[in-house]
Amino acid sequence: MRTERRSGMAVLALGLVLALAGCGSSQAVVGAPEGSAQVVLTVPQALSASDVVRVELTVSGTGMTTRTDALVKTGGQWGGVLGQLPAGTGRIFSAQAFDASNTVRYAGQVAPVTIQAGQTTAVTLLLQEVNAPAPFDNAAPRILSLVASPGTVAPGGQVTLQATAEDPNTGDSLTYAWTAPSGSFSAPSSLTSVWTAPAAAGQVVLTLTVTDSKGASASLGVTITVSTGNGSAAVNVAFNTWPQVTRVTALPSSVDVGQATQVTASASDADGDSLSYQWTANCAGTWTNATSASAGFTPSAQPSSGTCTLSVRVQDGRGGQGTGSLTVYVSTSPTTAQFPPEVVETFQSVASVPPGGGTVVFRVKAKDPQGSALAFAWATSAGTLGTATSTATTSEVLWTAPSCVSSGTTASVTATVTNALGLSTHFAFTLQGGAACAASSGAHFVAGRFHNLAVKQDGTVWAWGDNSQGQLGDGTTTQRLTPLQVPGLTGVAALSVGTLHSLAVKQDGTVWAWGDNIQGQLGDGTTTDRLMPVQVPGLTGVVALAAGNYHSLALRQDGTIWAWGNNAQGQLGDGTTTQRLTPVQVPGLAAVAALAGGFYHSLAVKQDGTVWAWGNNTEGELGDGTTTDRRTPLQVPGLTGVAALSAGNYHSLAVKQDGTVWAWGNNAQGQLGDGTTTQRLTPLQVPGLTGIAALAGGTLHSLAVKQDGTVWAWGDNSRGQFGDGTTTQRLVPVKVPGLTGFVAPSTGGTHSLAVKQDGTVWAWGENAQGRLGDGTTISRFTPVRVSGLNL
Repeated sequence: MRTERRSGMAVLALGLVLALAGCGSSQAVVGAPEGSAQVVLTVPQALSASDVVRVELTVSGTGMTTRTDALVKTGGQWGGVLGQLPAGTGRIFSAQAFDASNTVRYAGQVAPVTIQAGQTTAVTLLLQEVNAPAPFDNAAPRILSLVASPGTVAPGGQVTLQATAEDPNTGDSLTYAWTAPSGSFSAPSSLTSVWTAPAAAGQVVLTLTVTDSKGASASLGVTITVSTGNGSAAVNVAFNTWPQVTRVTALPSSVDVGQATQVTASASDADGDSLSYQWTANCAGTWTNATSASAGFTPSAQPSSGTCTLSVRVQDGRGGQGTGSLTVYVSTSPTTAQFPPEVVETFQSVASVPPGGGTVVFRVKAKDPQGSALAFAWATSAGTLGTATSTATTSEVLWTAPSCVSSGTTASVTATVTNALGLSTHFAFTLQGGAACAASSGAHFVAGRFHNLAVKQDGTVWAWGDNSQGQLGDGTTTQRLTPLQVPGLTGVAALSVGTLHSLAVKQDGTVWAWGDNIQGQLGDGTTTDRLMPVQVPGLTGVVALAAGNYHSLALRQDGTIWAWGNNAQGQLGDGTTTQRLTPVQVPGLAAVAALAGGFYHSLAVKQDGTVWAWGNNTEGELGDGTTTDRRTPLQVPGLTGVAALSAGNYHSLAVKQDGTVWAWGNNAQGQLGDGTTTQRLTPLQVPGLTGIAALAGGTLHSLAVKQDGTVWAWGDNSRGQFGDGTTTQRLVPVKVPGLTGFVAPSTGGTHSLAVKQDGTVWAWGENAQGRLGDGTTISRFTPVRVSGLNL
């Protein structure tokens, strides 16, 4: 907990471990047993306060000499273990916390406490801030003390629990609930209960939650050790300083009926607790975002007084709260003309995109014709933005350049200025140049496991090969030996194919899907196969696609990834294994430049050149050094400067900006190209392969096209998928003889495609279902031209 000093309610939780062992004399009762004590503090720094410099703990009771100990702050927390305490009942534990000026800041006590000879008593004492503000409306209840005895028990042993609580609001009734991850309570809804320890040893947190009749609650826990060792008594200290509302504003502060005002509360919490907000009004109207720091209120009628009080209650979730309010004027006069803000000055430090990782400063100055407050927001089409620094009229942001810029696009940074009336003005900065990203394999033609797609320059889509699930999109399930146009689909920019389904993104950013839908991989909310393209609802602004076996991925202009379909291995990256019939955003992943889909795993490269992976990892295809499946994206360690990716069934490939190729995952047929058949759990460089422009990973083989137009292949060649006239397996990349003038490859299950600079498409390998597109089903060990297709 942070330690800023401020007013408000605070609590200091003290946990005492009282180790009472052995016999001896006592000033309370001659011959009474005593224990030994050692001060131990385990409260983290996040639960301490810098304004507390000394904590004194006093133990008193009938028949004993009052004893005062100064607790020690160890490891960022106050606490201690007290020994040589006379055994007996009715002991009182009192504590005071002092600041540097020797002023008591926190105080409190717990009683009665029973000290048992040779036993451990766990005492948690909650100190309250001495000068606390009066509660507003409904204050949360407070747990004043929690005593657990003993603090260490054997498996199956019992711990007696006793707590006290109060509610600041007169008339509120309280309910109580004890919870623990294991063990059982004799009276789980009473302040006094007995907890029976589980059979397994270990530490167990017993939590008491006190809830008032208005729904506010407070919780406090004590840790019990289940073991067969000696006992001790622990004191834990925690502070809770109440949140404070420092400012409430409304823009505009005078509105007409039906006109919205934006109210904003500024609140601080010295402990760094997460704050919640609740807005209310004493006049008729409607709220938007009433549980946020900034909310909108629209009066629906004029109050009789002509004014309306808008109030906010801020709570820290630990029993503390602060309040604030202000009055706005509500009239029925006609609304005057309203104008958006004006951008009056702009600045950018350079005009061109710097090398990847370089930075550019952007700045705007604006004014508002109505004189209302301005808010600034920044967005970018590429690269990443830092946190903006804004004043009442200016805003400045630092932009970090991406490793590359998508071909045919210009990097831009846009400032949006919004006034209190909700009217906005946009100003777009542009940056020229920037290294072009490597072409994505399959952007304009893609080889699936059994079928293929291509998009021509006119935006039409052509398909051939297997059509058993309607994946060719022609309304039938008839296989096609030569390319045919997918009817009704125009304006397409890019494609991707899964095992038995197909995807297309149009130039307008919409996504269309067809074919097999058994796992919801078409994203239309059903599991119904589609023989013709259907639009994926609600998905816009898409710039790239990737399809796995039964799942699909889309990259939006804002750098976010959306996923749908099969999720049994976590390949959708949403933290679950739940099948999704419509797109869901992959959380925590932004500024993505490209993506790829494997059989059951997914890959993404960010604009900064780092690679992220998730899903199935049985063959190490995620590259994190393990074979553990991952349900959310993790960064592939040690792999940077990446320009493009490709995913095979169970292996992964990356080409760096320097033209080198890196591979990891399954290597049973040598598809990693390192000269072995050894599985690799982390990326390794494919030796001897440089100057690569594009690459593709198939089921068990890999292809690459160099910048000089030559084609290189490695891995399985049992069906002639290298195109070198043989069926010889290769463990290292070999140049495919006679193949020149190519710009990009694509790999299917056991066949390969590549496009030449002149736009002709060539195919080789297995030709079942007509997947080579030459009008036959004869496999080809050397390239043949796909009939009638020119891109």
